[in-house]
Order: sequence, then C-alpha cells, then structure tokens
Amino acid sequence: MAWKLRLHLTLILTCLTSFASASLVINPAPLEVSEGNWRKILEGEWMVKFMAPWCPACNALKSTWEEFATKAASLEVSVGTIDVTENPGLSGRFLVTALPTIYHVKDGVFRQYTLGRKVSDLTNFIQDGTWENVTPVSWYTAPDSFQMGLVALFFRTAMQIRNFYTLMSEEYGIPEWACYLIFAVFTIIVGLILGLLIVCCCDFLMTTKEVPSRYANLSQEGDDYEDLIDDTQDDKPLEEELNDKDEEEEETKVRRRQVEKESSDNK
Repeated sequence: MAWKLRLHLTLILTCLTSFASASLVINPAPLEVSEGNWRKILEGEWMVKFMAPWCPACNALKSTWEEFATKAASLEVSVGTIDVTENPGLSGRFLVTALPTIYHVKDGVFRQYTLGRKVSDLTNFIQDGTWENVTPVSWYTAPDSFQMGLVALFFRTAMQIRNFYTLMSEEYGIPEWACYLIFAVFTIIVGLILGLLIVCCCDFLMTTKEVPSRYANLSQEGDDYEDLIDDTQDDKPLEEELNDKDEEEEETKVRRRQVEKESSDNK
C-alpha cells in the first residue's frame, strides 16, 4: 500500500509540474508585447494583433481576441497584443498600415493573417494548418531584419520629434512658426556636423599618392643615364643669351668692314 501511495503522489506532482510549466510557456490571456520584449515572439508559435485605443475596429475585436487567447492555449499557441501608440517602432518594423493587423509567427517566420475575425476563423487557421498556405513575409521586409530595424529607429525618432513639438507648443506656448524655425536650424546644424565628419573620414582614409619623380622608372625600363638628353643647355640665363647675341652682331660688323675695305683697295 505504501508504494502505491508514493506512486500516486509522484503522478500527481508530475501532472502539477507539467501544468505549471505549460502555463508558463503558453499564456491563456493576451500578452502585452512591447519594444522591450517583442523578440519573444521569434520562438514558438504566436498570433499577434496590432491595435490602438482610439480604433473602433480594434475595440470591437478585443473580446474576440481574448476568447481566442483562451482557446489558443490548448493549441500551444501564444497570443499577443501590441499598442502602436506606445510602440511606434514596432508598427514601423512590421509595416503596419491598417488597424487592426494580425500576424502569425512560427519559429521566426512571419505571415500576415487576412481571413475572418471570428473566434472559429482564428482557431481553424491554427488547428487546420491554414497558415501553411499563406506566403511568408519577404526577407527584405522581415521584422527581425537589419533594414527593418532602421525603419523602426526612424519611426521612434519621428515620434520623439512629434512629442517634442507637442511639448514646445502646448506646454511652453511657443508659436508654431518658431517651432518650425527651431527644427530647421537644428537640421542645418546636424547636417553641417555630419558633413564635416564625412569629409574628415574621407581625408583620413584616402591618403594622397606620391607623385613619381622624373627619372624614377628609368632603371626599370633599361635606359642608361648617358643616353639621356641633356637639356640643361636650354636653361641658360637671359643675360648670357643677350651677350652671345651682341658678340655675333659685333663679329658681323667686323666682317662687313673688312669686306668694304678690301673692295675699296681693289678699286
């Protein structure tokens, strides 16, 4: 009897442990996915919904989504919800253009769900394997790719600029034209700094090449130094050229006088 009691206790503890571990992996309620924990959906199978509090269609789908999350737990599928107003980077990363938008994610492969919005439609999409007939998102628009990370950064930056504009105009009462002027000056300053850094990097990386000397390649071509034309004679100073010219003119005059003298003697 004692060993039967121990066996029953062991089975009960095993069942409780399995149930607890399953409850940790599969959440029966929709999980709030944010920019800090969104990489959780890259593991296992997920259905993720993008919504906004001001969206009427999103609010109408809320109860259906919660009911689907309860049933999806038995299918070993996690269900998540992303608020685009609080996570603008994720809306850019997933290229969300309409609300609500639903994605199916399995082992890091993304597929957009475009079928019915009933609980039965969502459940059959998972249970019947309908997701296998949906074309996955292309590699260049995959949310976990590097380029989409840059898009997410752009969306976050744009939202921060918008919040800063709201702070200046509403909290501090700065006129609209002054806000635009501040943004314009800031953009020019940032552009100048980036341009200066790019020029400095190019100047540092692209060093100037040494200009070859006049006779640098003569030894490689097999020419002798004696065969070179000495053109240093053409570089006489101007005074020497003038003196030579005067001497030639003087000699010409002397010869002319001698010729005239000889001709007069013959006469």
